[in-house]
This record gives sequence, structure tokens and C-alpha cells, in this order.
Amino acid sequence: MKTSTVLATFLAAGILHATIGRAEDGKALYDKKCKACHSIGDDKGKFADKGGPLDHVGSKRDEAWLKAYIADPKSKMPDAKMPKIKLSPAELDAVVKYMLELK
Repeated sequence: MKTSTVLATFLAAGILHATIGRAEDGKALYDKKCKACHSIGDDKGKFADKGGPLDHVGSKRDEAWLKAYIADPKSKMPDAKMPKIKLSPAELDAVVKYMLELK
């Protein structure tokens, strides 16, 4: 099977897209699952005072730390108020890529 045929098949099935974890997808996930309790600049969720600002988080934390924290906040900060967020591995990758762009 030609590479282009395999690629087209994966794209059509949504398999390739789901494994890439693009920052754009992370932004959409942030808007859906995180924004209520956080802020980025003047864009604040209803409960932004609870989760706080994420401005420049990409300059403050690395990929491994963000992945561990988002998957299980208390693993990195025992007093964290943030609950565990259920994300697939691809979703977690995408959110972390988006967070890393916030510099």
C-alpha cells in the first residue's frame, strides 16, 4: 500500500489527528475543560479566582511537569485545589503543547 493511501486512510479514520496532539486542539480543550477556573491575559473563566492565571506557564514549567500536574495535580503540589482532569493521552499532549506556547 502506498504511503499516501495509508496516510489518507488514517486521516479519514481520525487516527492520525488524534495521535498528533496539536496545540490548536489543546486550545479548544482548554476552552472546554480548563477556562472556567483559569485565565490567560484578560480572558477569564467564571471561577478564574480559584485556579488562577496561566500567563507565561510555558516559561515556568516543562512538558514533563505539566503532563504530570494536569494528570494528577497533587502529585506535584500536595495542596493543589485542581481536580484530576480526565484526558486521553492525545488530549493531554495537545493541552500541554498549548500550555508550552504560553510564554
